[in-house]
Amino acid sequence: MRSLFFFCALALIACSDETAQIPLHTVQRSSFQMTHFEGGEVQAADGEVITSPRIGGRLKITDIAPEGSLVKMGDLVIRFDPAQFIDDMNNREAQLLEAQSNFEKAKAQRNQRLADLKRRIEQQEAALRLAELNLERQRFASPIDLEQARIKMEKAHRSLAEAREDSTAQEVINRVDFQGHQLNIARRQLRFDRALSNYERTQVHATKPGIVVYRKISKPGAQEESKVTIGDNIWGGHALIDIPDLSKMQVRCLVGEMDIKRMEIGQKTSIRLEAFPGPIFRGVVSHIAPMATPQPGARDIRVFEMLVDISEEDNRLKPGMSAEVAVVIEHQKETLTVPLVAVVYREEKRYVYRVDGNSMRPVEVSLGSRNSKAVVVESGLREGDRISLAPPK
Repeated sequence: MRSLFFFCALALIACSDETAQIPLHTVQRSSFQMTHFEGGEVQAADGEVITSPRIGGRLKITDIAPEGSLVKMGDLVIRFDPAQFIDDMNNREAQLLEAQSNFEKAKAQRNQRLADLKRRIEQQEAALRLAELNLERQRFASPIDLEQARIKMEKAHRSLAEAREDSTAQEVINRVDFQGHQLNIARRQLRFDRALSNYERTQVHATKPGIVVYRKISKPGAQEESKVTIGDNIWGGHALIDIPDLSKMQVRCLVGEMDIKRMEIGQKTSIRLEAFPGPIFRGVVSHIAPMATPQPGARDIRVFEMLVDISEEDNRLKPGMSAEVAVVIEHQKETLTVPLVAVVYREEKRYVYRVDGNSMRPVEVSLGSRNSKAVVVESGLREGDRISLAPPK
């Protein structure tokens, strides 16, 4: 405490010539903001991911669009060797044609059998009518002739009934047989359609316009991942190419566990590109991962993924660019601030040197939030006060 009194006494002795040579700062109300800086990588907020189709076995890449090239919707992006799928498609088509041919042959045979039975019914109906007429003529004949006529008529009835039963049975047989053939054709049609689809999927076309960006994949015998290339043998379902939509870009950052609690969705940001330090882009934090993941290359360090949407559209923004993101974590309007260089720490208290006329004296202040240049003054100073920017240490 005694040293503080001595310190204050020295300050009060300052003369006008000395204060005139000291750099001063006039305390004013202004906006204040705290920012947190993170490095990140520019990427597209939307786009298309090209994956190898799940059509069985390994697929050999035979053609691929150059990395960095612009593609339109419908352009060929990647092609796989179609040889095995052409063979399968041809075999399935031959089986389908065989099933259709067998159906047509069976249908012709069954319909001919049914037509023969219909003619038999007509013949039996005619025979029955003749038997009925004959029985009518034999009403006045001998009992024997009458009985024979009656027997013929009953026989004609039975033959007609049998013919009709055979026709009905044949219709049932035809219906069941046709259904069996149609099911067989449907199965073979499904297999052919699948084989045709597999063949068509060996050529992958862009469904959105954008720029071709190769992904890194694991390759047999290689210790590190490398970008896809012609000749690679790929299992189905692997992401191979990104086609980002360049109309909406974002920055992907990895935030440490100690800093993630200061990040919130909706925070405003400013973004600088390492390749173009001049322009400053505006952005907003749009996503914060709910769970931490190991940091690439340092699995013992846990980080959270944070995405920042860039507000502007600019052709200088390209996927893969390095960027520095300044996240505004606090913003105050019309508050008193002083430069950090004006603050002196003594015995766990904070002081600034206020200049009053020809004298300069230490004033205890209560401080709030700070950034890399200034700190908020909560009490101890008023707007318009002049303070020293070169206080005694």
